[in-house]
Amino acid sequence: MNYPDNISDVIIIGGGPTGLFAAFYGGMREMSVKVIDSLPQPGGQLMALYPEKYIYDVAGFPKVRAKALVGQLEDQAAQFDPEICMEENAQYVNKLEEQLFEVTTTQAVHYAPTVLITSGAEGIGTREKFHSS
Repeated sequence: MNYPDNISDVIIIGGGPTGLFAAFYGGMREMSVKVIDSLPQPGGQLMALYPEKYIYDVAGFPKVRAKALVGQLEDQAAQFDPEICMEENAQYVNKLEEQLFEVTTTQAVHYAPTVLITSGAEGIGTREKFHSS
């Protein structure tokens, strides 16, 4: 198979707190990371629904405002320059072969040997959207 030019080490579907931390963690391991999210800004539901709300269940913080937590997670991940693709809805994840996945969004097609889905409540839909060749 001819490999596409735009292969990342890992694609993270979901730019909320878990996706942002995963981007940081991948960067620490010298991986090229791409984050895909349907919203216009990182932070997921925390930023979209209640940025001023206190969050009480984050390790190391007795309480932290949602937007402050997201800001810190963005800064932490940014150290490793992940590619952030906002306003892209993930539509399909297709396993092309043993070591490569194709992620089709509303804007582009992305490739990586590893895909993490951290999309929370919105997700990419039902199980039918995952394909294996």
